[in-house]
Amino acid sequence: MRFATLDEWLRWQQQLHTTSIDLGLERIRTVARRLRLLAPDCTVLTVAGTNGKGSCAALLEAMLAPQARVGAYTSPHFARYNERVRIDAREADDGLLCAAFEEIERARGGISLSFFEYGTLAAMWAFRERAVEVAVLEVGLGGRMDAVNVWDADAAVITSIGIDHTEWLGHTRLAIAREKAGILRPDRPAVCGDPRPPESLLDHAARLGARLRRLGVDFHAEARGDETWRYRARGGPDWVLPQPRRLPGAVQLHNAASALAALGAIGRCEEEPARAALERVHLTGRFQTLGEPVDTVLDLAHNPDSALNLARNLRRYRAGRPLHAVFSALRDKDVARMLAPLCAFFDSWHLFEVDSERAMPLDTLAALAETCGLSGARAHGSLAAAAAAAQRRAGDGGTVVVFGSAFTVGAYLKLAAQPMSTTGRGN
Repeated sequence: MRFATLDEWLRWQQQLHTTSIDLGLERIRTVARRLRLLAPDCTVLTVAGTNGKGSCAALLEAMLAPQARVGAYTSPHFARYNERVRIDAREADDGLLCAAFEEIERARGGISLSFFEYGTLAAMWAFRERAVEVAVLEVGLGGRMDAVNVWDADAAVITSIGIDHTEWLGHTRLAIAREKAGILRPDRPAVCGDPRPPESLLDHAARLGARLRRLGVDFHAEARGDETWRYRARGGPDWVLPQPRRLPGAVQLHNAASALAALGAIGRCEEEPARAALERVHLTGRFQTLGEPVDTVLDLAHNPDSALNLARNLRRYRAGRPLHAVFSALRDKDVARMLAPLCAFFDSWHLFEVDSERAMPLDTLAALAETCGLSGARAHGSLAAAAAAAQRRAGDGGTVVVFGSAFTVGAYLKLAAQPMSTTGRGN
């Protein structure tokens, strides 16, 4: 075996490939063929989208759990790499992942694989080893050229189309929709949970002959107050279901309805599993609340659309409370458009540079904040300092909101797990 521990494997993989993002299917397809993974003995559901794909994948996983052995492959992870690969709602253990990486290493020969490609192949290898019946695969970036798209989905879901990852996907919703529509397959079910899908997605689905089901046309999500909502599908269920309270926000009804539509397409849409899943599903960083030592909200808002959703949730769930932002972003993001819907919400802003090779430099971030008119924005040398300053400002009656990227949320969770680090006494 090349390496004895999972951490050793992961460190090596991160250094092996020349770039962290390398879109294209030929390399991973060749290795998948050598591993005999291209025709899996399970139903495959793929989930793409600018925002909401993680929530939709989690709902699919939970709704399927009472019916089948389910494997779920998602990203990013926050505390442990194992979070990315789950079987029967349990994280894959280190031994299984190391065995998968060893088999991939034997099969790849001289083919260079990216970190994400290694992980994708490992997930599918693990699912085969554990005889998974349904695999839920979250697309990493885009769709057409993402590693997950090596597999022909039995049903594909596109949750939303927004402006993000423009360097790879294009600068318009039309262009981005074309990339995401690449996960669709001829004469197979497809679900679109975007209430205003670009024509490029609809045209591609029609030319391909995909059996597209659309939110607001073929299935519907209707809020009924704070406690329930109604799911209706053409020729299918008409159910009143509980609100997904641990996934707050109106847009989560679109994600839940899309999950139900996808399950209907593969003949696994059942009311009681859906009801139970909606009651219990929660996800890290989706308007997640931490209560100590100060009321804190963690949110993955990292592009203009998700920032707008964060603004809506703050208006609904934290109205009237003093709000204090802890913010950092990646340099390839449209930070000005992200900040625009949030400028008026916060009493103070605390900026820092996240630990990533893709991080936006702190001086650039501070200059953008000034351009956007953020009153009293302060730059800090570390997340610990930014968080401590925000907590002091929040006191007993305010809320600290941590957002900007998965790196931002993940770093805060690690910080929060350290004794004394979030009490204002940390470094």
